[in-house]
Amino acid sequence: MDATAQGEKVLIQANVGDERRTDGIVYIKHFSPPERMSQALKKLALFWGIALVSVLIPVFHFVTVPLFFFLGLFFARRTYKSEGRVLSGETRCPHCQTEVKVKPAELQWPITEICQNCARVVRIERV
Repeated sequence: MDATAQGEKVLIQANVGDERRTDGIVYIKHFSPPERMSQALKKLALFWGIALVSVLIPVFHFVTVPLFFFLGLFFARRTYKSEGRVLSGETRCPHCQTEVKVKPAELQWPITEICQNCARVVRIERV
């Protein structure tokens, strides 16, 4: 099943910190409040599970258990505040005109990607 069948098509504009702009599209999926809570709880369970397993690591567990405990809280909160998920997308780098693929990630505007040709940070915003 392709991204167009799963998500909403959003027109975007990309820039690299100057006046040059290019257009593109991104497919996104918005989460309802119960879906956001479910995603957040999954992240919390993952990190707390890692924290539980890291209890078995001698000496390092003094650092890893609290680290994964708080990372779980941080990422669960961040996931809950997220609007949805970026499924895919594409645009062109405004600097070198190379195609830039937008990878799946949490939806937080602006989206940033790295141009694989010129290594510039491409900032992607809604039109």
